[in-house]
Amino acid sequence: MKDHYSFLAPFYNQLSKLIFDDQLMQAKTYFVEDLSNKKILIIGGGDGLDYQSFQAQLSGEYWEISKAMLSKAKSNLGESGLSFHLGYYQVEKEGFFDEVWLHFVLDTMRDEEIANLLGEISKSITPGGRIYLADFFAPQNTFQRIMHRSMITFFRIITQHKRASIPDYEEILVADNWKKSSEKEYVKAWVKAQVWEKN
Repeated sequence: MKDHYSFLAPFYNQLSKLIFDDQLMQAKTYFVEDLSNKKILIIGGGDGLDYQSFQAQLSGEYWEISKAMLSKAKSNLGESGLSFHLGYYQVEKEGFFDEVWLHFVLDTMRDEEIANLLGEISKSITPGGRIYLADFFAPQNTFQRIMHRSMITFFRIITQHKRASIPDYEEILVADNWKKSSEKEYVKAWVKAQVWEKN
C-alpha cells in the first residue's frame, strides 16, 4: 500500500498549528477524561503528537494507514500502553474498547467506508462505550469555504484524498443507531468535537 502521507509526515503538525493554532489539538483532547482502566481505539491518529502529554494514561490500539505517520506516532507515544498497527482497522477483540477516537479521519473516507467502519466499531466497543469524533464540518462563512476548498484540493493532489465534500457525519451515525451526547465547537463551528453513544 503506497504511503500518500509520507511527504507530509515531517511537518504535518507544524502546518496544522500554523493555520489553526492549537484549535485542532483542543478539539482532539476536549473530551479526554479519566483514561485509567480504559481501553482506547484510535483510528487515523496521525503522528500522535497531540496525545503526547497524557500518553502514559493511554492503553489500547492505534491504527494508521500511513507508515510514515505511524512511525512518528510510535516515537511520540513510546511511553504509552498502545499497540500500533499499520493499515485499515480490523476487529481483533470484540467488545474490547471503552472509547473509539475518530479524530480528523472520517472526512477522508467515502460514505460507504464510514458505514462499514462503524459496523466494525459496533463489534469492538463495550456496552456503554462511546465514539469521540473531532472533524471539519460544513464551512460557516465565505472565508472558511475558500479555505476548505483549498485544503481539499491540496489533499486530493498530495495524498489522493477520496472526498470532495464533507460527510454528513450525524446522518450516518444516527442511521447506525448512535446518539450524540456532547458537543464543543471550534473555529467558529467549522470544527466540532462530539461524543456519540450507542442507542
